[in-house]
Amino acid sequence: MNFRSTYKSIAFASLLGTFTAACSQETANDVNQGINEAQTEVTNESVEANRDIEEFEAWVQDRSGRAETATKEEWAETRAEYRRREAELEAESADWDQETRQAWDELKADWNETENTVRERLGEIDDVEVDVDVERQNN
Repeated sequence: MNFRSTYKSIAFASLLGTFTAACSQETANDVNQGINEAQTEVTNESVEANRDIEEFEAWVQDRSGRAETATKEEWAETRAEYRRREAELEAESADWDQETRQAWDELKADWNETENTVRERLGEIDDVEVDVDVERQNN
């Protein structure tokens, strides 16, 4: 009888150990998969934000190059377009990493220098009415 009790105890312990190991591995896999998905999502958002900033930077450089010859009307339209695009990007800025935020701040500083140069050349320019319809989506 003592042999049966010992055998049952060993069998139960083995079964319990196997079950625990299987559950632990499955849980670990689920947790790792969740972490990987979250990292991928953050990486994708960061890549998209960087791409948006790079596209806007190219636009700013192009318009800054035209600033020396722009008329008041042309510059008013350019400035209105800048503000529209700036508002769209600012609406997404809460999710940016530090590097993207720094690039954004540098880009805005470059634009301010361009605007100051144009203001010195053309004087004050009246704003053009622009319909900015930006919805901020919080995740």
